[in-house]
Amino acid sequence: PRLGGAFLGGAPPADPAPKSIGLAPADLAAALARDLSEGRYILTGNLTSSLFADDCRFVDPNNAVDGLSRYRQALGFLFEPTRSQLDNVHVRVVAAGSGRATIEATYVASGELKLPWRPKISPWSGKISYDVSPVTGLVVAQTDVWNITRFDAIRQTFTPGSTSRR
Repeated sequence: PRLGGAFLGGAPPADPAPKSIGLAPADLAAALARDLSEGRYILTGNLTSSLFADDCRFVDPNNAVDGLSRYRQALGFLFEPTRSQLDNVHVRVVAAGSGRATIEATYVASGELKLPWRPKISPWSGKISYDVSPVTGLVVAQTDVWNITRFDAIRQTFTPGSTSRR
């Protein structure tokens, strides 16, 4: 399924932040590592938008989202940032040269979803592949794969967690 359209109120506007055109792959990898480690962006949406093309495609086992603004908006609906973790982040350039560069990141995440029954998502490991445009140096596609099945991720969404707010 795709997140977007009516669910998120139509097409959001392009991000007005100037883009970081022409970053070397190693510099882009360092910036993505900061966004993952400090901003925990896959849980919060708190990312450096200048690193991504506005029409970037974001894919994980449960969703595909077209567009940077839509992705950030979708992430804002998912996890409770104060009760979610992103650890063991490692980011590296795996391919660079005259063609499209590829950067990979690995992580371990867990958290609590922003649903009334506060489901807790057990720790899972993920691997993100970033495709980088050879023309702009921006991320044009992000694909996240997990060590849990799509079914397990959905099952945990419907398993009640703690309803108390500690």
